[in-house]
Amino acid sequence: MSKFYDMRPFEYPPSPTSSDDEYFGSGWSVRKQGDKFYFSYISGQLQGHSDEVEISEDDFYCIKCSSMSFDEICRKLGVH
Repeated sequence: MSKFYDMRPFEYPPSPTSSDDEYFGSGWSVRKQGDKFYFSYISGQLQGHSDEVEISEDDFYCIKCSSMSFDEICRKLGVH
C-alpha cells in the first residue's frame, strides 16, 4: 500500500449463463431469436467491436453441442 492512494480489489462481473436459446463461449455466443439464429463475436479489428452474422439452425446446434474453438467456428462460418 502507498500513503498516496488506497488499492481496491477489482471484481470481474459474473459470467453470463447459457440457456436453451443462447450459448456463451469466451468472447462469443450463439443465439436463437424467433426463427433465426445468430453468431455474435468480438472482431479482431483495431479497437475490436461486436459483430454478428446470421447462421443456420444446424450450425447453431452444432456449435452449441460441440467443443469447437472460436477459430474453428470462424473457419466453419467463414467470418474474420
